[in-house]
Amino acid sequence: MASLGEELLYTTCRLEGTVPGGTSVGTGFFYLHEQRLFLVTNKHVVHNMQDGNFMLVKGEIRENQKYRVNRESYRIGFREANFIGHPNPDVDVAAMNISNIVTDLEAQGNYVYWKNITEKDVPTPEDIDKFISPIEEIVFIGYPSGIWDDVNILPVARKGITATPYYIDFHGEQKFLIDASVFPGSSGSPVFIYYAGSYPDKKGNLYAGSRIFFIGLVAQVYQRLEEGEIVVRDIPTQQRPMAQVHQMIDLGIVFKPVTVKETVEHYLAVVTTPNNQMQPTAERGG
Repeated sequence: MASLGEELLYTTCRLEGTVPGGTSVGTGFFYLHEQRLFLVTNKHVVHNMQDGNFMLVKGEIRENQKYRVNRESYRIGFREANFIGHPNPDVDVAAMNISNIVTDLEAQGNYVYWKNITEKDVPTPEDIDKFISPIEEIVFIGYPSGIWDDVNILPVARKGITATPYYIDFHGEQKFLIDASVFPGSSGSPVFIYYAGSYPDKKGNLYAGSRIFFIGLVAQVYQRLEEGEIVVRDIPTQQRPMAQVHQMIDLGIVFKPVTVKETVEHYLAVVTTPNNQMQPTAERGG
């Protein structure tokens, strides 16, 4: 049985494809809502993408349990039109229903191994009151600068802290800041508070066991211009040589879990036959 830490590695997949002017790389994660499996990322990751793809790790059934098959996967094609974004143009969250993709693969005996996030992983008001402090250590899973283990089909885990309290809406919007190094390719990375072995409450009491809270997805960064002005930018996704004229100041902007729920609910409201939005092409990879 995989540990919570191991399971976090299988909540994401690498989104890549061609866009006008180059290649785009970002992060998507699996989110289960009303028995439908969604792939969630940022709007700007899939913007203008016409020839994208991601990998689903191959699984197998042994003793009534599903296990991953090392170094084997299925490559799934997509385009921007397969995603629907949050109805608020300022909320950089988009989702795609991949339920039929997984169902069709597994109906042919091609099992898929993944771990998904659900609303149950989001801190409740009681959790926030008892456990969530203004400054919390966080981890986020993704593909910074496009880096990943392409042999074992694994992402990269990064660490940081909450720079503003998770439970307070930064500038009155459904987001907060993290103090972490966020690079191109990290767009769409899920952010977790992850306790391994034990976890504290606000009073310093320790509880045995491991625990995770899903607290949002990375979308933007603050940058310092050469002239010294500080601005907000979408995290770059295009992988191309360029002169570095903006300096990262290690402050990332994270949209809260409620924006993910709102996005998938908007998706279901817009798509009357949500499981039939795309007919993907699945290829064997690895």
